[in-house]
Amino acid sequence: MSSTTRFAFAQVTPAGRSAIATLLITGEAAVEVIDQYFRPLGRKPFSSYPVQRIVFGQWIHGDGTYEEIVVARISELEIEVHCHGGFAAVEALTSALSQGGGELLSWQNLDCERSGGDLPYWKQVEQLLPKTKTSLATKLVMQHSNGEVEKVIQEAVKLHERGESAKAKALLVPYGHTSHLGRHLIEPWSIVIAGRPNAGKSSLLNQLVGYDRAIINQQPGTTRDLLRAITVTQGWQIEFVDTAGLREGDDAIEITGIKLAKNQLAESDLVLWVHDLSTPWESEIQQALTDYTVLVVGNKSDLPEAPAAWPGLKVSAVTGDGIKQIWAAVLEKLVPDFESSQFKVLFSEKMDQQIQNLIAEISIGS
Repeated sequence: MSSTTRFAFAQVTPAGRSAIATLLITGEAAVEVIDQYFRPLGRKPFSSYPVQRIVFGQWIHGDGTYEEIVVARISELEIEVHCHGGFAAVEALTSALSQGGGELLSWQNLDCERSGGDLPYWKQVEQLLPKTKTSLATKLVMQHSNGEVEKVIQEAVKLHERGESAKAKALLVPYGHTSHLGRHLIEPWSIVIAGRPNAGKSSLLNQLVGYDRAIINQQPGTTRDLLRAITVTQGWQIEFVDTAGLREGDDAIEITGIKLAKNQLAESDLVLWVHDLSTPWESEIQQALTDYTVLVVGNKSDLPEAPAAWPGLKVSAVTGDGIKQIWAAVLEKLVPDFESSQFKVLFSEKMDQQIQNLIAEISIGS
């Protein structure tokens, strides 16, 4: 709410036709604007009623018509207005409030105003619920929106005050530095599939997502654009990006595809480098990959010339052999402690920093 706004208001019941709609009005001028439009059945001005009193009366519109409503003063600066849930009734009230100097906000922004600018952590997480797309994300969001993290912090503070600092830190440490995991429960991880031309990147993409997303062609350089496909493993959304083969090219379209691939490497969470096992490993590739988080996969393990002594992951993008091992390695790279009983996650960088600061304070004071 700006410094020139006299009060703010929002519809706090879901938008749409309903039996009853509720508007929440907050600000120093809230009572004043209610007195301007509302005529209580008891004929006293609304401002004369005490806090927590429910008052029935009529909301008088500018054209002389009226709407029967119920008004409750829930605090000195906050008033609830309950009216008919039809579109016309809500629109008439919001129009009058806007003309009276009020600022119409979303209920989320009004919550933010009421809390001094920042929503409490549990409330921030609650707003993520419509964005969850897996059962794991929904489960963790619901746990956090029920106050799980705040309870952990309160318990840790109590333990520290009792001199049990080690136990306090043990509660908090698993949550530290985990907000990036919370972000990736809402937004997919980005995994770039890269490698030399004709290494089998497109075939591997199809095996990983379980359907033919990419067109397979034996001619090197067939994939010139970035192909994207989203799938889920153990509750984590993964967006695979199949790139053009990385090599120098003379064709203008191919060069553009290679440039796109290199740009995508820099923005990815993980690079899945596909090496053709029927060709020698090149030491310069190893050097070029040092700037990225990389998982090297040897493809075409089904071919006779594939070396038996290949030290890393092996897969056949044709038969599917080795796909389960790749998925396990991918998850271990992205979420190392996911299978651990100590696995925790946060959905806010600010809460993450707050917990890190609290751990530091406990360490200093212990």
